[in-house]
Formats: sequence, C-alpha cells, structure tokens
Amino acid sequence: MQKELYKSVQTILLACGLLFAPALSADISGIGFAQTNQEAKKEALADLAQVIKSEVRSNFESTSTNTSAEAKSNIKISSNLPILGGEFSYVARALEVEASVKLSPAKVNALYTQKLKNLHAEINALTKELELAETSSLKLKLYEDIFSLLNEYDRYESVALILGAKLEERPTFTKAKVQTELAKLKANIDSLSMACGIFAEHFKQDKIFVYPPLLQNSTTVAQFGSVFQKELHSHLKTAKTPKDALFLLVGEYTLTKNAMVLNYELLDSKTNEVVQSKTLHINPLAYKDIATTPKSVDFDALLNAGVVSSSDLKVSLNSNRGSENLLFNKGEEVELFVKLNKMGYFYIIGYTQTKEAKLSYLLELSEGHGESRFVKFVNADDASRWISLGAFTIEPPFGVESIQVIASNQKITSLPLAEYDEQSGYYIISKDINKALATTRGLKKKVSDKVEMSEDVLSFTTVK
Repeated sequence: MQKELYKSVQTILLACGLLFAPALSADISGIGFAQTNQEAKKEALADLAQVIKSEVRSNFESTSTNTSAEAKSNIKISSNLPILGGEFSYVARALEVEASVKLSPAKVNALYTQKLKNLHAEINALTKELELAETSSLKLKLYEDIFSLLNEYDRYESVALILGAKLEERPTFTKAKVQTELAKLKANIDSLSMACGIFAEHFKQDKIFVYPPLLQNSTTVAQFGSVFQKELHSHLKTAKTPKDALFLLVGEYTLTKNAMVLNYELLDSKTNEVVQSKTLHINPLAYKDIATTPKSVDFDALLNAGVVSSSDLKVSLNSNRGSENLLFNKGEEVELFVKLNKMGYFYIIGYTQTKEAKLSYLLELSEGHGESRFVKFVNADDASRWISLGAFTIEPPFGVESIQVIASNQKITSLPLAEYDEQSGYYIISKDINKALATTRGLKKKVSDKVEMSEDVLSFTTVK
C-alpha cells in the first residue's frame, strides 16, 4: 500500500483554492487542534482560509496529533488569506487545545475597507514622489515600492470582495503600468547572481527559509524557480526548514516582453505579516537558457479550474513542508495529510507527468479487496484533524505530478475504472491525463441535494 504512495508523490506541494461566485454574508468559521493556544489559533485560521481563498501567501507552523498512531507530526500550514477582525475562542481538552475563529462580514468589512484606503493613500503618495523624482535610481526604487504595495492591495481586495465589502475605485496605477515603466528604466540586472546580491543587501535577517519563486498565477515551479532558489539560498542567512525559520521569503514573477519583474516578500514566521519586500526588474540575459514557464502549465490550469465544492463539506491536502511554493530535491522526505471538516469518505487520484510517461492512477489508501482499497473513511472524532497518508522519499523519476482528492458525505461506490500495471506498480486509469480528469469530474455531476461533495488539488514537482 505505502510503496505506491511513496513512489507516486514526488515534488512540490500546492493547495488549490475553492471558487465562490457570490459574496459571503453569513458568519464563517474555522477550527483547529494543537497543543497550545497559539498553534491551534494558526490552524483554525488555515481552516478558515479553505473557505475564503485569495491570492496571498501566508505561512505558519502548527502541530497536529495523530491519535491512532500516538505520534506527533509537524504540519506546515499554508493559506492565502489575510484575516482582519477574527473572533477566537478556545477549549482546553485533555491532550490538546481546540481553537475556533469566526469572521462576521458585517463587522469586519469596515476593517478591510480601511486597510485598502490606507494602501491606496500610500500608493498615491509614492505617485506624487515620482512626479518630483529626478534620477533613474530614485524612480526605480519608487516603482518597486509601488509594485509591492499593489501586491498587498490585491491581497486585501480579494478578501473584501468575497466578504461583500463596498470598495472604492482601485489605484490608477496598475501592475502592468509599473512593469512598463520599469522596462523603460532599463534596469541592468543581467545575471542571477547580481539579482541575488541585491536581495541579500535588502534581506539581512537571520534564519530565513527561502521558497522558489513562482510564475504569477502558476501553481508549479519552473526551472527558473529551482535555479533561483538555489542561488539565492547561498546569498542569505538561511534556515534548513520552515519550522526552524524566523522568516519566510516568498517570491513571484511576471514576464514582460523585454524582461522579468521579480517580487519577494519577507514574512514573519510567527505572525505571517510582511516585514519587507523587494521588486527587481531582470534583464532577459540573466535567464536566457532557463525555462521560466512550468512544463505542465496547461494541464495544471485545467486541473485547478474545476475544483468542486457543492456543499458545506470541505477537504484539504497538505504536507509537513506546506502546500505552496515548495520544491523537493532528491532524497528529501515528505509526509502528506488530508483533512475533512466533517465525517465522510475520500479517494485520491494521481497524475504523473515525467519524461518517461504521462499517466493517471488510483492511489491505494488501505488494505482490503476491491474498491475498498482506494476509499478511506473519516469518522466524527477525526473530522477537522489532519490524517497522515504516510511519508515518502523523493526518488526518480523526477517531474511534475498532481494529486486530486475527492470527498463525499456518502459512501463512495463508483470509482474510475483502473487496471493494475505490473511495470509501474500503479492502478492506472489512463495514459491520457486529460481524459482521466474528465472522468473524475464527470462523477461529480451526479450530485443531488442529499449528497455533499468536495475536492482539493496538490501539484508537485521533483528535481535531482
């Protein structure tokens, strides 16, 4: 059972969010379990973030207890949500603390509106400074600062929109306009080493955990992300793991016609707040022989575009290294986790994309016969708790894979057809991953008023 799991999951881990058309008006809540109030609070916030997703990265550490194995696992929770005005409550139990967080749109919308007004005012102030700036170096710095503030604006605006807040007009400056102006200034950063040196001068803190930068709107790491992370790591005072870090450095880049705009944000590992940020405009010469677009971008977009959430049932995927901006190297060990917010069933489908092959497969989750091997039951006691799927070591073949978890409150009796392959050791659904995805999505069209279903996705990549 574990062999297939260990073999199948090799790379970076990113959680995919749920999409909501209408704004939320009723109170929303999250729940978390840990050994201390602070750790439980952070996991409750991550649980809340599964309900309201935005495009902001915040990372924190928590501790979960596996009661069946009586073993502790360090889970790196990752969420994309800046929370303002959350109301917390705690219940002390025999071996753990239960934390709950409630967010009332009617109460907190004013906080998000004010935050956006403050950011808007900062952007306007920098814009006025630009009009008076006489040197290219000063203009470059001001444009970089504006770009970072626009990133922050996007973070809070996305949540405010979901909560139904009434927003004023966005800043007249856009990221696209900033990128154009940066290109005009022709910043002469023509090597990755030079770029990393500039970041090192800006981020001088100790114990920084460096994440590889992602292409904007992508969920998998391109070759550039892997190369740049390694180079940047050598320039900074780094921590080996997120658990040991005082700060987390998270990067994202966009590609213009003539260059790359790369932004890094330094987050406090305890509070998740942005401590510093820096934006660079990099000459194409610096990455001319390096792929900047993930190989699996088309399938990745297709997989993430149709994530299902037809009810109050929610399912989440995670790892002890987190769920975003992660890159795994040969020999590293990673543990995977699944969480349902209520009693239910789930099964998992893997999608492999390596040089050797492309295929989809059912993942064995337990011993037994027939379809029961692929379906796992979560009882009421384990609801809202992370359930370990096991640990695995990063080994060849290297490439990009994805995991799709599908959960239901009803017993799952209809699975995609799969045949065991002796050579690979997988229960293969199809060697056409697009067809396999259509099959799994087709199953969920049978949802009725009495059946609750939910889905989450992890995309991951391994390198030698």
